[in-house]
Amino acid sequence: MKTILVVDDEDDLRSMVVKALKREKFETIEADNGSTAFTLAKDRRPDLIISDVIMDSASGIVLQELLRDDPETSAIPLILMSGHAKHIGTWKSDGDTDYLPKPFGMSELLTAVARKLGTTTAG
Repeated sequence: MKTILVVDDEDDLRSMVVKALKREKFETIEADNGSTAFTLAKDRRPDLIISDVIMDSASGIVLQELLRDDPETSAIPLILMSGHAKHIGTWKSDGDTDYLPKPFGMSELLTAVARKLGTTTAG
């Protein structure tokens, strides 16, 4: 079973994403900021991280930098979610980061997850 770390400071959105992933038989881990997410990523080594960009404490961009700068977490694929998609081109990007503009449907989320994990079915 694949494990996905979901990071968002909006409890409702994080809960909605987690429920959709659990329905598809993914194991989930939750964090409400980038600092906690980085600690969880080092401890649990998820198969994928889905993170909001704009958060009060340690943004998704900070999380991305922390992950990429640490050899233990540098290979974990990342999907950044944002309602500010017009700024995507200005954010630091790498080959292991995709972007999902908010608002999105659960089918869009699951398609992005399958693409990042290289699977055709979830879980």
